[in-house]
Amino acid sequence: MTPFPVNPPNQPVGLSLLKARIRELILHVQVLGFVRGLMVWLRVSVLRQQFEISVQVPALKAPVILRAGGTDIEVYKKIFIDHEYRLPFDARPGTILDLGANTGLASLYFRTQFPETQIVAVEPDPANFAMMQRHLGALPGVEIIQAAVWSRDGEITLTDPGIGSWAMRVEESSQSAGIQCQVAALSMPSLLKHFPQGRVDLLKMDVEGAEKEVFESSAAWIENIEAIVIELHDRYKPGCSRAFFTSIATLPCEQWIGENLYVWRVTA
Repeated sequence: MTPFPVNPPNQPVGLSLLKARIRELILHVQVLGFVRGLMVWLRVSVLRQQFEISVQVPALKAPVILRAGGTDIEVYKKIFIDHEYRLPFDARPGTILDLGANTGLASLYFRTQFPETQIVAVEPDPANFAMMQRHLGALPGVEIIQAAVWSRDGEITLTDPGIGSWAMRVEESSQSAGIQCQVAALSMPSLLKHFPQGRVDLLKMDVEGAEKEVFESSAAWIENIEAIVIELHDRYKPGCSRAFFTSIATLPCEQWIGENLYVWRVTA
């Protein structure tokens, strides 16, 4: 997902900061209501506090937990208010693979739409995974895996470039700037073993550029995927779109919703 702009070229820092603060205030009010949104925004923007807040989603028994002061509130808005993961085609997927699951909000949204669906949610970042455990760990039919999707099984370097918990990136080498750690890496063939017959009705992917390596090695598994929703990250890693579109000749239907591209097979 795209973070807040820091300072557009040729724009005074003061004006840029004011615009960012106004946008953040509007976001908090949209998600939390006027009074609560204003109070949380003041604690985050003025007092620089980081804390947790809960939001009740009508279709869910347990509240959603958001980390104020980070990117969770904007992720929540994109998913539960803007409905960026509402399918643009008529289908009820029986299996969903959520790659780059972050704190599990997309999987929670899919669960509200498709209560009987088998979901496997995969997230490499330890802090995000801990939040995902709180959201998804007790749900029947949902499996959570702490790993990064990659072109091979093994280990990979996870880098935090410092632009929010939604922007963790994985790479073979450790040359990029930012906080780094080693995490497990799983290939798509390994992940598909978690599903009956190794097939997935909906693949959701938001992996901050790792889609390039994943789709460059997709020949062995792409026919086992019925539909994909993906955010492409050429701004971080050139070649993501080329690798993706080269792989999906058998998924001819497509539609953009927000930052996400949906592709799916023609149904009879």
